[in-house]
Amino acid sequence: MDDAAVTKATGKSWREWFAILEERGARSLPHVDIARLLRDEHGVPGWWSQSVTVAYEKEIGRRETGQRCDGDYSASVSRTVAGAPDEVLGLWAARLAAAGELGGVPFAAEPAVSRTEKWRYWRVKLADGSKVTVNISAKAGGASTVLGVGHDKIASKPEAERWKSFWKAYLAAL
Repeated sequence: MDDAAVTKATGKSWREWFAILEERGARSLPHVDIARLLRDEHGVPGWWSQSVTVAYEKEIGRRETGQRCDGDYSASVSRTVAGAPDEVLGLWAARLAAAGELGGVPFAAEPAVSRTEKWRYWRVKLADGSKVTVNISAKAGGASTVLGVGHDKIASKPEAERWKSFWKAYLAAL
């Protein structure tokens, strides 16, 4: 995200926020306390307080790209596909039920499916401790659907990069 975007949304540049956080001793604070400080003391809205916190943590070397505040990594990929959300969910669930694994890692539990009016969800825990969540929703106009894969609790950056490549190829083959 460029400096103009953060300045427009928060009234301060990245450097100004980093200086404020340094002055407040944020290096010694956990992620949640930094975000709370930005929100409560400086009026930074929730999403932006998280964004500034993550950028600061990257700046001071506490976090790498793709790394979450708990130290785990994540990978995400999305693709637009033809069909209604229920149809896409049905095809996805059938394809994965037959496989019983992803990228050579078996399922640790049966996949779970849930629905809201707008969203369809497919989730599974893998034997390596990671979790996969698929979010499915109709695009405007209803002729196609967005399928997004979020893969969390990945143990390392190289594994996250491997999974990101896996998911790109997997979704491209749909």
